[in-house]
Amino acid sequence: MNKLISFTEKFSISGIHSIKLRNLLELRAIEDETKQIKTMFPPIEIGSITLVDQIILLSLIELVRPDRILEIGTYQGYSTRLFVENSDAVEILTIDLPPLASIVNTEVDVEKVLYDGEYNDDYLRSVQNTTGAKYLNDLSPVDIDRVTLIKSDSTKLDFSDQIGPVQFAFIDGGHSYDIVKQDTANVTSQIKLGVVVWHDYASSIHSDVTRFLEEYSKSNQIFYIKGGLCAFQIINNQND
Repeated sequence: MNKLISFTEKFSISGIHSIKLRNLLELRAIEDETKQIKTMFPPIEIGSITLVDQIILLSLIELVRPDRILEIGTYQGYSTRLFVENSDAVEILTIDLPPLASIVNTEVDVEKVLYDGEYNDDYLRSVQNTTGAKYLNDLSPVDIDRVTLIKSDSTKLDFSDQIGPVQFAFIDGGHSYDIVKQDTANVTSQIKLGVVVWHDYASSIHSDVTRFLEEYSKSNQIFYIKGGLCAFQIINNQND
């Protein structure tokens, strides 16, 4: 964590700073250079996470070494599993909306899914409603005990009471401006020292994530890793 903090001190305290993945990899400890990671081939479905973004997330987790990880947006559980299998976190909390009572429209406009952010979110919710967190199905009993699945609207949770302190957070739930703003406020309120990562920055579909972060960065230091869809912030409120 100290290396990450020292690295960010080279940049102005506000704005969005574009860096290379190499910049993160260079911060890794010598003893971690031969460390192996465990992952699956990146899924090809809409709403999946690329290998580049996986490496970004795992690099940050390695630098932070969190005891508790929070994810907003479980979807099919791919990134949840990534955190379980590549961290020593005691608990991984992951939040997603409760199952839909029924799916009214079963016909999908594939082209609209690819350009309409709101329609994309509705589509992903219907997929999650059908498949569930399928990537968690064959985890060992020991690993599944580390996962806390929370079925709730993240914007309506009392984070201080129902979530508590975390050191690493991944925001990839609802992508509208208001939801991202509320999720960010809730997450950052529970981090004294750690990292928050947003997915879908610079996305052609979920432009509200970019719009929010551009506004948020006017008074906060944000880093965007080129070639991916992840942006992150170091939270250091130890003296508050």
